[in-house]
This record gives sequence, C-alpha cells and structure tokens, in this order.
Amino acid sequence: MRTSRNQLKTIFTSLFSLLTVVASFGQQQENASSLTLSFGPGFINRQDLIFSPFAHSDFSILNVGLDYTREAEFYQKVSLRYANFNPMVTEPYGFTFHGEPETAYPHSFNLIDLDYQFGKQVKGIQNGTLKAGGLFSTDIQATSYVYGRISSFGYYAALGLGVFGTYERPINEKSRLSTTLKLPLFAWLARSPYLVNDDEFIENISSHSGFKTFMAYLGDGQLATWNKVQTLDFELKYEYDLSERWGVGAAYLFELIHMSQPRNLLSFRNSLNFSGSYKF
Repeated sequence: MRTSRNQLKTIFTSLFSLLTVVASFGQQQENASSLTLSFGPGFINRQDLIFSPFAHSDFSILNVGLDYTREAEFYQKVSLRYANFNPMVTEPYGFTFHGEPETAYPHSFNLIDLDYQFGKQVKGIQNGTLKAGGLFSTDIQATSYVYGRISSFGYYAALGLGVFGTYERPINEKSRLSTTLKLPLFAWLARSPYLVNDDEFIENISSHSGFKTFMAYLGDGQLATWNKVQTLDFELKYEYDLSERWGVGAAYLFELIHMSQPRNLLSFRNSLNFSGSYKF
C-alpha cells in the first residue's frame, strides 16, 4: 500500500502537535521536569541478508542521547539518541580506480531513535514505584555498505506504538536503581527492497531532495505487527543525586530488532551510557 506524501505530512504534524501539548501539561508544578544528557560506548552486531551474508560488528564511542522527563499527574518522557558505527569484515584493502590507488572504506551505520512515553504511576507497589503506559517510538537507520568503489545505500524506518514499564527502587536517600522495558506492538515499517535498488527505489531518489526521498521511503512501507517484526529496548540504570537539582548516572541499554521479510534482519545493540541531569 502506498501512502501519499500529504497524508504522511499530516500524520507527522499531528504527532508533533500531540507531543507539544502533552509535554506542556502540568506546567504549574515546580521541579517536576528534568533534562538528561548521556554519552558512552556502544557495540553492535548486525546481519542484514538483503546486503550481505556476513554479520557486521563494531565498537563505537559515538553514542549520545538527550532525555526530557516530566513527573507530574502523568509521567512523560521524550528520548532522542544517535549512534554511528563503521564495521568492516576485513582489514582495509587497496584497489585501483582510473589508475589511481585507493583504500576501501568501512561500512557506515547511522542510527536515530526518538521515543515518547506517556503513562502513570501504578499504586500498591511495595519497596519501589512502577510507571506504565503507552509508547510512541521512531527508529530510523541509514546504512551504507561499501565494497571498494561500489556502495549500496540502505534504510530501515519503524514508527511504532506499544507499551512501556519502568520499575524504580531506592538504594538510599540519594541513589536508586531502575529498569525499563519498551515494547512496540505494531509499527509502520519501511525497509530496503529485496533487490537493494529496484525501480521504485530509483523513482524515490529522483527528486534529489532528502525530505521528499525520506517521505517516499515511508510511503512504500506497510503496517507490521509483532509477528512480522520483533523489537524491544531494555535499560538498567543507576542514578545518584549530587544536589537538589543536579544528578549523575550510568545505564546499560540493550536493543533488539528481528524480521524475516523480505530477507532476514537481526540486530543486537549494547550500550553503556554515562549521564548528567538537571531538574527544574
């Protein structure tokens, strides 16, 4: 099914308006909001049979994130993360192009995640607190598989709706542990075609406009449920309050993507993030 560009623009405009409204809800309460900046190393293991039979692995320190959290009558959290990985199955090798010596570049994986959580604290939980609710997730991945002078561009985009749960338990007055599970249940999914660059792919890039091309990719997507694509995010986090407003933390994140159509894709990503937060 093909979705028109105007329809997709309407969807994005509506979602943005919704996020703006709910993010401003409850502004009358003080010190209920916080901003958190995180960074740290990450490791990926990814096999996409559309492009290669090999599993590509890489370690990278370019793994950053920014979170906005508001805990008032409702719990809200917006998370934006970016990571870049450059795996290569072999050592860099040389080749000749038009009589000039060249060196092969590694592949490039650029990953962007934007999540919005909206929920409420569950009452009756002993020795801790539980927050649960709905999840809107955006996972965009732009990849480039480089083979000497030839490269193939790939894309993966999933706009999903699902559920989340966060359980937090205090260690003492200043520190606490929390675990979060985010589980998209269905998504609008767009992925590179089986032949990598088919006629529709070439038509999509003919505009030479990044935005129009991206919208065309999304328009070629389809609705997918858990039986077609399995994704989940898990986080284990430690936080320590330096003062009433400032805090630090460390977190382990695990992310899984698996789907079998049009060819198998399996991706594991592990990250260790260190963070600083400001409450206001």
